[in-house]
Amino acid sequence: MRPAPDPRSDTHAPTRAGSGWLRAVPDADSTQLLGPQHAELTSFFTSVGFLTPEQDAAIESKWYDMRGPERFASRGQASQAASTHARLEEQLNARQRAWAATTMRARDAAGDAAHALSVRDLIGVGMSQEAYDELVAPWALVMGPVHPADTDPRSR
Repeated sequence: MRPAPDPRSDTHAPTRAGSGWLRAVPDADSTQLLGPQHAELTSFFTSVGFLTPEQDAAIESKWYDMRGPERFASRGQASQAASTHARLEEQLNARQRAWAATTMRARDAAGDAAHALSVRDLIGVGMSQEAYDELVAPWALVMGPVHPADTDPRSR
């Protein structure tokens, strides 16, 4: 006895290879995915992928030592700025790409830095310099400035 044919197979038949129905979807432009800070974020993602184990441990240690209500409030302020300026999706993309760029322990600090960097141009408009500095500090204290225009906290 043969099983009854699956009625879904007729629906899916036109999508089989060679049918002409499948088309490649081009990758989205990084400007669309990451917003106005796309060049700086792309550079940041590259640096996240090349951390040494020593740098990873130092960044993770700073991130852990600096945790607290200030970071929570700063994250909220950065998210609110992104939401107010219709950039929440770009901010979430940046955070996820930074977090996914490494399997090391510093991924939370990288995510926070990308979260802030994605809305850096909104400092003074929807986010304070203090909130930005709070989020990038664990990364910047070990690796240096996250953005070319940032001051180096290691030289203070």
